Amino acid sequence: MLKFMKLLLSILFVCLIAKPILAQVTEPEPYIKKSFCIILSTKSYTEADKVAQQAAKKLNVKLDYRNLEPNKKIGLTLPKDTEDPEASYPFYYARGRFDNGNYISIEYSNAYVGFAKGYYIVIASSGDIAAVKKDAIAARKYYKQAYVKNTKVYVGCMH
Repeated sequence: MLKFMKLLLSILFVCLIAKPILAQVTEPEPYIKKSFCIILSTKSYTEADKVAQQAAKKLNVKLDYRNLEPNKKIGLTLPKDTEDPEASYPFYYARGRFDNGNYISIEYSNAYVGFAKGYYIVIASSGDIAAVKKDAIAARKYYKQAYVKNTKVYVGCMH
C-alpha cells in the first residue's frame, strides 16, 4: 500500500509540474503572419494623408482609413463613439487583423512587430506574400520606394 501511495503521489506531482509546461506548448500564438505593401513611412499624418489620397487615385484602388483618426497618445484611434466590445478610447487595431486586400490605408507602425516606432505608414495592400508582391509591382509604377514587409499581426484579446 505504501508503494502504491508513493507511486500515486509521484504521478500527481508530475502532472502538476507538466500542466503549465504543456499549456505553454499547446496554446496558440496570438499573432498571424502578414505581408504589407508599404508606399510611405512618415512622422507626419498630413503627409501620409496627402500621399494616401494621391495613391488611391493613381493606383485606382479604394481609400479606406478604417474609420481611424490621428491621436497624439497612440498614433491612430477609432472615434470616441465607436461601439466595439473590445474598444475603449483611444483604441487602435492593426490592419491585417481582420482585413486583407488591395486598398489604401494609413496605419501606425507601433502596432506591428519589427517596424520602427512612431511612423504613419501608407499601406497599399495586405495579406499573403504572393498577392502583396503583385500589388507592390503595380505600386512601384508610381512609387519607386514601395516595398513589401512581412510581419506578425496581433489577433489576441484587446481588452
